[in-house]
Amino acid sequence: FFLAGRSPCLALASSLSPPRSLASSLAAFAAQRLSMHGTALAAAVAPAALVAAVAVGYILGKRGGRQRPRSAPTTQCACGASLHGFSDNARERHYASARHRRNIRLIARCAKIVVAENWGEYRNAIAHCVRETDTVLEVGCGNGVTTSLLSQTAARAVGVDLSAPLIDEARRRFPSLEWHSMDARRAGDLAKLARFDAIFVDLNGSRELETLCPLIDAYEATMRPSVIVVKSNKLKHLVSKCKSVEALIRDGGPRGGGGPEPASTATGPACRPRRYRCGS
Repeated sequence: FFLAGRSPCLALASSLSPPRSLASSLAAFAAQRLSMHGTALAAAVAPAALVAAVAVGYILGKRGGRQRPRSAPTTQCACGASLHGFSDNARERHYASARHRRNIRLIARCAKIVVAENWGEYRNAIAHCVRETDTVLEVGCGNGVTTSLLSQTAARAVGVDLSAPLIDEARRRFPSLEWHSMDARRAGDLAKLARFDAIFVDLNGSRELETLCPLIDAYEATMRPSVIVVKSNKLKHLVSKCKSVEALIRDGGPRGGGGPEPASTATGPACRPRRYRCGS
């Protein structure tokens, strides 16, 4: 560049405002020197400029690669299966498999399970999971406060509890609502009360999962609600520790830095299937 003269260098510098054009500008500058000067000067200048162009292009490519890391492709099927390492043909075979079709049907029929850790989360779920036309059941209604809150949004709210004294108190406090003293384990009897769109379950927030999880399965199978909201700190803690295979691969193993995967299907605000319009 020094041999080529000072003013051309200044002209070259003024033409390099976009950093990405540096390599191409160096190559063009070398070609220009080749046409303007003699063979000896071109032989001295052009190789150095071309080498510099290649070097700058390599450096810019490395730097740009670090600034814009490529995101990992999605490798989890809508049915929940991990497709990590699958070829295109293997993916097509999976989409045509009985397993995929069965899982999609199950997901379409399943109720959304929303897990709340405390009273605040439990009652905040009402605004997101209950429509004005819904019939809602609360299992373990106690003295009826949450059931009364449900009645302010739903078309009909029914409260049940095993304790007859608590049901009597709920009737005194909220006489316009429907109350029943019933065993929460008798899902068939609960199903006879009404066709429930949503079920809220509060069987003591510290109830053992060995008792709670079979009840949730029974309610879903018997009453077919769209959403079941459960107040349970033990279930909430279990959900927060869960991690899918997709997240395991993305984070580099169970000890990776990504942490547990957010359980969006269990605790997110979109409690209803897509056909419902619930809060965000």
